Amino acid sequence: MAASNCPPDDFSCPVCLEILCDPATLPCGHSYCLQCIQKHWDKASAKGQYSCPQCRQVFSPRPSLGRNNMLMEAMKKLRVGEQDKSLSCTVVSVNPSLQPAAQRSDGTTGPDEKTAVQGGLYPQLPSDSPKLCPLHKQVLEFYCCDDKEIVCDECSLIEHKGHRVVNPDEEMEQELSKKKENIQRHIQERKRIIQTLTQIFQANKTAIQGLQTENLEVFGDVMKNVELMSSQVNELLQAYEASCYHRIEGHGYKLQEEISQLYKQDVELNRLTKTQDSIQFLKTLDTTGGVDAFGNPQLDIVPPETVVSGIRSALGAFRQGLHDLCKESLANIFRAAPEMTPASSNSDSNPKTTSLQHPAVSSANSVRFEPTMDRNSAYRHIRLSDGDRKATLRAENQNYPEHNERFVYWRQVICREPLAGGPYYWEVEWTGQKVTIGVTYKDIGRSPADDSSRLGHNKFSWSLYWSGTAFSLWHAGKETVLAAPKARRIGVYLDQQASVLAFYRVSHNQAHQICCVETEFSRALYPGFRFWSGVGSTITVCQLD
Repeated sequence: MAASNCPPDDFSCPVCLEILCDPATLPCGHSYCLQCIQKHWDKASAKGQYSCPQCRQVFSPRPSLGRNNMLMEAMKKLRVGEQDKSLSCTVVSVNPSLQPAAQRSDGTTGPDEKTAVQGGLYPQLPSDSPKLCPLHKQVLEFYCCDDKEIVCDECSLIEHKGHRVVNPDEEMEQELSKKKENIQRHIQERKRIIQTLTQIFQANKTAIQGLQTENLEVFGDVMKNVELMSSQVNELLQAYEASCYHRIEGHGYKLQEEISQLYKQDVELNRLTKTQDSIQFLKTLDTTGGVDAFGNPQLDIVPPETVVSGIRSALGAFRQGLHDLCKESLANIFRAAPEMTPASSNSDSNPKTTSLQHPAVSSANSVRFEPTMDRNSAYRHIRLSDGDRKATLRAENQNYPEHNERFVYWRQVICREPLAGGPYYWEVEWTGQKVTIGVTYKDIGRSPADDSSRLGHNKFSWSLYWSGTAFSLWHAGKETVLAAPKARRIGVYLDQQASVLAFYRVSHNQAHQICCVETEFSRALYPGFRFWSGVGSTITVCQLD
């Protein structure tokens, strides 16, 4: 193997015009990249003829080509020489049967200059001169977008006819122009949106400030009316106090006068008893008047406990009614307002093992809720205590007054607060053998002994039931058995706007999801509870710190 300096065009593939990669030499002596010649012949496979792209020599059948290892070594040394900024060629002796000899003018044979330049054994390397098409010897000045190849004018009319062939410089200029136009268009669109957002923000700010002022005015008027009502009630009580005083005082004066007259009669009777004349005694007795004229004294005064208890009951009803009205009105206000969610809010949720991490339970402080049980709905053997946050099943009748919202057959109680919008989260602790915890619309049945008033067994309610061995979800009379261990503390999450109802078992300040219901809720819901058997069983709404 001998080395000599060679021009750089001697080592390029005539097809891709790049330095030979995995060089393969055809029987005619011309060398190509193995992949390039294979692709070239694959395109011509339909004709059944395989020719050299340079000398057009036809081969039949298709030659089986392999990598020319000696030429490959030459390519490696050439690349090393390029890194040293000095090109060197390695002239390799090949089989004379694979390389046709050219007759020189001096009578010797071997590859002449013309053969070397046109791509004999050692193809050309790229040079600064325009690249020529190996098939048509024309400048490669176009680019076929379909085949991803550079082509000449004749190639675009023959081999690449019907393809999208473009001028690279013009295409680059057009693409750059389009990209810049798109970028500018996107920038302007976003600037317009930013301006619109600024206007919307200012409009919202003005509207919210107006609502805040209106809110202060509304509640100021309400407080004035409440204060006025309080003043009027105080005036009424003072007037009643004065009336009672005058009535009692007048009645006392009357009784005192009667006592004085009775004393006088008593003195007269004592005087008459000293006379011995009976006739005279009887005559004098008739003139003194009888004691029966006074009659029995009457206490014509209403007992104070009657008046006080009546007024106190009316005040309590007013307070409870105002409390319910405030909660219902607040729920309506929240229902009318859209849900405020930050645009960058993190929706990551893993409700399986979290401390309250459902799609909205990630911040318990913002959704925690402590409902109170409604005495007017409590079954007659359910006793409420601890501010109506604890229910106990008792053997004795609690003697509640009749009410059209009271459960007559099932041992159930629902809460006062209507839950609309949301989200809400509350927790319940229970004792006993079995328990049902759920939510219901207010129009659930109260008196029937069938499923229309049974929590979870109708279309008005959803409930989680512990049977003593397993949890199950009930709705519309259908049961879904759940694979979850027993838990004495249950968390309930409700978000009507997101159409989500979820139940959790709470242990060691960690909430583990038992089940989740995704359904549309049409109106306000109320927390509800149901006792089974077991006097002394309790259900307690927990305080969330």
